[in-house]
Amino acid sequence: MKTGNGTRRNFLKSAGFSSLAVAGTTGCSVSRKNVRAPKKRIMVGSFSDETNTFINETRTLDDVKKSAKYGDDVFKKGGRMVHGTVGGSMDGFVDVLEMYDIELIGSIAAGGNHRIMTEEVFDYVTGYMLDTLDKNQVDGVYLNLHGAGCTIGHDDLEGETLQLIRNKVGPDIPIMYTMDLHCTVTDLMAQSADAVSIFRTYPHIDAFDVGYEIGTIMMGTFFGKLKPVTAVKKIPLMIGPPLNVVTADEPIRLVYEKAKMMQRTIPGVLTCCPAHGFMQQDLPTQGAGIMVTTDGDRELAQKLADELGDMMFSYRKEYWIDLPGPTETIRLAMKSDKPVAIADGGDNIGAGGAGDGTALLREILKQNVDSAFVQIYDPESAQKAYNAGVGATVTVDVGGKSDPMYGPPVTVTGKVTVISEEGKSWHPAARIDLKGVTILLNTKRIGPNDQTNVRAMGIYPEKYRMTVCKGGFAFRPQHPPEIYNYIMSATPGYSSPDLSTFTWKRIPRPIYPIDDI
Repeated sequence: MKTGNGTRRNFLKSAGFSSLAVAGTTGCSVSRKNVRAPKKRIMVGSFSDETNTFINETRTLDDVKKSAKYGDDVFKKGGRMVHGTVGGSMDGFVDVLEMYDIELIGSIAAGGNHRIMTEEVFDYVTGYMLDTLDKNQVDGVYLNLHGAGCTIGHDDLEGETLQLIRNKVGPDIPIMYTMDLHCTVTDLMAQSADAVSIFRTYPHIDAFDVGYEIGTIMMGTFFGKLKPVTAVKKIPLMIGPPLNVVTADEPIRLVYEKAKMMQRTIPGVLTCCPAHGFMQQDLPTQGAGIMVTTDGDRELAQKLADELGDMMFSYRKEYWIDLPGPTETIRLAMKSDKPVAIADGGDNIGAGGAGDGTALLREILKQNVDSAFVQIYDPESAQKAYNAGVGATVTVDVGGKSDPMYGPPVTVTGKVTVISEEGKSWHPAARIDLKGVTILLNTKRIGPNDQTNVRAMGIYPEKYRMTVCKGGFAFRPQHPPEIYNYIMSATPGYSSPDLSTFTWKRIPRPIYPIDDI
């Protein structure tokens, strides 16, 4: 997917991305060979998390350093798959710059894994970025963010990071960033940077494209064609998977269609981005929102953000649908004429779920299901089955060990049919089969959005009557509708859609659906 590719541009145009991303920066499509201006330098970095504040664990500085990237590794293209699309937002941003005489200054890319990070993490990561700016004169800053991060002492991780950078570089250096659709937008984000592009799809298939879009806006700003400004509208609304929030489905599809129309038809609109927020946070920033970036017209940006926000809020009761509990979920799955992919709503690993919830597995066994596949994070049982070896019959207490809400464990007796060492799969794992039910015991938390690990274990989910997916909706590209039916299940856990199970102390009130507004 190289810059200038017709397929890429056609996709961007049909998806409603900025005309800049389609046709090159308006009026200044400058190739490397004919650039006459001095070389521009851009600092790039990432500080990102989707923090579930209900998880009773912290992520320390040592934890963060283990996965952090520095220097050129921050922007080095990996060609990785992101739900079926090559590359992430950083890749898209870099792809644009290949046409221009630009030098990238890599700083740091770091973040969490849904567990709240300690304050020293914030100080370390932002300090590293500020130190990079002290050592390098730059003409712009790009950050690849998630938008729903927090640390102990810093509720708005991304907004506060942007503010520190703005204070360092001053008002004239453009600062731009990209975020996940599940970001929690804030006024501080809009005030501290010039432009933003946010995923427009859930499941997320446009990460590369939002990076490409913000890259073209950066280039337009460099060459004096654009002066972007951003406005935000907060919405007193909590939504998220496994509710009715897939961007291709009504009613939220109508909000995205309206945003697309605004961006494509109203002069001066650069990006127009609804954001769902992240429900699993007891923070003052809680709630959905809209961010709009225009070319120098803050009043227009605010007007459009307000209009879209009102529209998004008007459908609030249609997002919140009744979901079946574990018992009814399995009953419904048994009646399906196709394989069923079940969203384990309370144990969504992508929202901080532990991955060892047993509610659906317990029902599968209780209802004598003859064909099912379940993945469980359980290093203890996985190691026991691994040690027993292929062909052994083992009895293990599966799952339910991370927190009482995910248990109790389920005792199963089955045959070990496959084991995997590190490198042969994604991690050491063991497969147990019993009466048509396959349980994959993992030593790492592995979500359902990629099937590399399950297929390495000889498991083909489409051959089972039902598959438990510990996710919200992001697993759908790997479980396409032409093969599967879907059931969203209201199970207990850190990502439960039953908000009454959580204690709320800090969120803004009133807010729907906790308050009937």
